[in-house]
Amino acid sequence: MLKQHRQALVVEGGGMRGAFTSGVLDAFLQQQFNPFDLCVGVSSGSTNVANYLAAQQGRTLQIYLDHSLRPEFIHYGRFLKGGDLLDLKWMWDVVEQEHPLNQAQLFASHAEFHMVLTHAISGEANYIKACKDNILDGLRASSSIPVLTRQAVEIFGEPYFDGGVADALPVHWAAQQDRVAKLMVIRTRPHNYYKAGRKGDQLLAKYFSKQRYGFAQSLLTRTQRYNDAVQFLHSASPQKFLEVCPPDLKNMAGRLSKDKAKIRYSYDVGLETGYKAIEDWHKL
Repeated sequence: MLKQHRQALVVEGGGMRGAFTSGVLDAFLQQQFNPFDLCVGVSSGSTNVANYLAAQQGRTLQIYLDHSLRPEFIHYGRFLKGGDLLDLKWMWDVVEQEHPLNQAQLFASHAEFHMVLTHAISGEANYIKACKDNILDGLRASSSIPVLTRQAVEIFGEPYFDGGVADALPVHWAAQQDRVAKLMVIRTRPHNYYKAGRKGDQLLAKYFSKQRYGFAQSLLTRTQRYNDAVQFLHSASPQKFLEVCPPDLKNMAGRLSKDKAKIRYSYDVGLETGYKAIEDWHKL
């Protein structure tokens, strides 16, 4: 007897661009839509997935419109003095005090949840399965952008940075998991977006090359990995893919946006896109 096929959700990161994703996933919660057996999140995408599985509609939007805009979070003066530009530890501590993640609901979900992290020394992608002992540190590590966050986050004794370095769009990994036949991929970039080579990655690689050679090499090759993932997503496959993207980026929030109107607009676009994605998913 054949085992039942599984359905997977892959969620890209992108900082404040994730306001779009939060709208998509809140639309799913409104419609009580969760067919997924496997969920994979990268960077802010991990936080979006966690709040979705915890059934906390509006929690991600509140973080974007409130906590992420407080002066304690993004502080350029602190960064110029050698501190973190993004104080993610402060963020997670305050959010947990004021609006805690409903872990009981999250882990009662039937879906298996993996957070993509980049090992800070080897540069390899780690797809860590969420559990009560690693969920909060894992979410923080998944969004800890190197340099903007000075120190890696330790999980079970190993140092990690943002998963976007090693695997920003983990469609290959998700598609290779046992019995996955159908995948939804939520991106924060338009359908036709491919990464261009960045001088910033080369500078960062040079910065890390002496003490973290593997991590430096991962930085140098991440553009190609991302573009390979997009190509895979757009190629013919026996598996069924649904790509969910913002229609365009006009008036949408950027990675470090502090514009409440743009964040709210991105969320609203996500809501409408999410309703359509449910219909499209049923047609696959």
